[in-house]
Amino acid sequence: MMRLPGIGLATFVLGFATAHFFVLDALPGNIMSKARERMTASGIAPHEWRMSPRVTPETQTIVRPSPDLAYAICVIDVSDGPVTLSVPTWPEYGSLSIFDASTDNVYAGSLDARLPDAPGARTVVVQMEGQYSGPAKGVDVVTVKNPEALALIRRLAPSQGLYDAAAALLPVSTCGPA
Repeated sequence: MMRLPGIGLATFVLGFATAHFFVLDALPGNIMSKARERMTASGIAPHEWRMSPRVTPETQTIVRPSPDLAYAICVIDVSDGPVTLSVPTWPEYGSLSIFDASTDNVYAGSLDARLPDAPGARTVVVQMEGQYSGPAKGVDVVTVKNPEALALIRRLAPSQGLYDAAAALLPVSTCGPA
């Protein structure tokens, strides 16, 4: 009878370890993989900024997007080398975020032109270990473990006019091989 508590404890520990691995390791990568598949299926090509429609109750495709923000996304693949992002600043709140294949936010940079010493554009190189020769002045370098990543721009744009102004910055934004 003394063995049964040991078997129960061992079963609990094994079950907990399996659930822990699934939730913290396997699930985020699976979520990002599915998100990338949906984006690719909807016509979003790698290394191309794509603006999402202005958020209204009819266009909500993600949980609780802010109707006051203009969103743009770029699918990144660094399999063949680093990718450079260059994104103009914005006269109000704006940010550039990069998410790795595990959905971790590996970079968050401000695009707010009101900040002291704000550059005219934020430039970021996304790479895997050993791909980039070295940092350049005014360039942020982000190293990811897997070649797949996503970049997301958020800009405060509570009106159609500001949304259109944010959309007009996409042609001068870059997301492509370094």
